Amino acid sequence: MAFAQGRAATAESVLERASPFIQVLALAGIPAAGGIALVLAVQIPKFIYGHAVLLLFAAEVGSLIALLVQVLVLRACLALPSAPSGLYRNVLDFVAVSHWHPAVKTALLGLVVLPPAWYLHVDRPLLFMFRTMGRRALVSGDVQDSLDRIAVVYQLALTGGVPLLLSLHLLSRSRWKNRAVLWLLVPFLFLGTAVSVVLIVALLH
Repeated sequence: MAFAQGRAATAESVLERASPFIQVLALAGIPAAGGIALVLAVQIPKFIYGHAVLLLFAAEVGSLIALLVQVLVLRACLALPSAPSGLYRNVLDFVAVSHWHPAVKTALLGLVVLPPAWYLHVDRPLLFMFRTMGRRALVSGDVQDSLDRIAVVYQLALTGGVPLLLSLHLLSRSRWKNRAVLWLLVPFLFLGTAVSVVLIVALLH
């Protein structure tokens, strides 16, 4: 028992010393891993219907694993007594998905759920084909294109929505925060995301 406690104390001491360096790495590494995962997101539907580029799919999986590992390590650092405070802490909490206000969590859930829900509402034949054909629908070129488009919708929504999500998170940490205002801002975050998506598509074309 004493030996195990000693090892745990040593590990915590090592983490304590390395924590500032880890925080800086995570502040850069988590957005980088998330960006790579977002860029390569289309490889997931391609893997489902068997047309993925294995190297790119492996990079997608690796970036998601790296993202998860960095988030967990950063959370461990932020739980230490020496964790920073102020604006730097608020930004670290955001990339660690830690201590988020319920309104921010709801906004993130909306960014995850609403884009595919909207697309499936528009592209109803996709659901009809899956109901009638099951997995055989995956051989259809139309179904494959629709799955790719869902991934692209995610890419656009998260690209436009995450900066607004960060703004809402920082506002929730400010001194003049108001709970009612935070909740009222959630629909405007979705609206701002939609506008951002339109602007991104316009710039790309």
